[in-house]
Amino acid sequence: MSSKILNSIKKDAINGKTKIQSSDALRLETILNKLFFLEKDIKEEVRFVKSVMTRGAESQERVGLHASALIKGEKDFCLRQQVLSLMYRQLQGEQIPVGLKRIFEEGNAIHEKWQRLLIRGGYCTADDLDVTQMNKKYRISFTPDVICEIPEFHDGKMVGEIKSVNTFQFQKMTKHPSAWKQLQWYMFLTGIHKGFVLSEDKNTQDIKVEIYDFEQSVVQPFVDRAEQIKKSYIRLQKEHKMVKKPNDAASPDCKRCVQCALKNACWNINGGGIKIEGS
Repeated sequence: MSSKILNSIKKDAINGKTKIQSSDALRLETILNKLFFLEKDIKEEVRFVKSVMTRGAESQERVGLHASALIKGEKDFCLRQQVLSLMYRQLQGEQIPVGLKRIFEEGNAIHEKWQRLLIRGGYCTADDLDVTQMNKKYRISFTPDVICEIPEFHDGKMVGEIKSVNTFQFQKMTKHPSAWKQLQWYMFLTGIHKGFVLSEDKNTQDIKVEIYDFEQSVVQPFVDRAEQIKKSYIRLQKEHKMVKKPNDAASPDCKRCVQCALKNACWNINGGGIKIEGS
């Protein structure tokens, strides 16, 4: 089949709101849909809900270098911010507009729904969900949504990322624009080389599933960034030379900096940076 015909079929499918998924993705979606017909695992689901209130939640202070920061686009990635994150405490979300807070909270609810369903299916326990891990080499903390085993689909562990998506984006996308990169990064950091992205339409609760095998070429730019951060931090410790601000960082309230969690330390405002103990 020619690429022109294939593209035409995809375009028609998108316009008709038909999901484009691989056969593996459709098979996993069928397995996941069966979870809605299972009885609640009250003991384990309650244990999960209790744990998520303090583990990986907003009540737990966010410190240090986070995996999600390393997959940002070039325009959004800030080397100086990442070096600062290894030394100073971060703002804990107070710089984020309330509208985004509402969106994040809705996303949390969708995450927890699917995590509880996976527990219900016996594919994981509370100890496999939203558990923060640490890569000691680069001092990166990361929190996969799901580590699970679904034996009727794959022989071994899988990493899972859950995303909530607005209807317009859901109908147009063939894959989530960023989750596949995050998933690949988590597969690198965990050593688990099979994974899936589960996207849910926030309006209709329809879902799309994407299946991935690990690809080193995808994560290599993130590894390079981690090495760059490590070298810049060592240089700061030895030579007392800090990475310069980006060219478009004009002030603490500029578009580039206004939502930065390290802006107090970076600009020495509001009391400046508060050092992380032992940094």
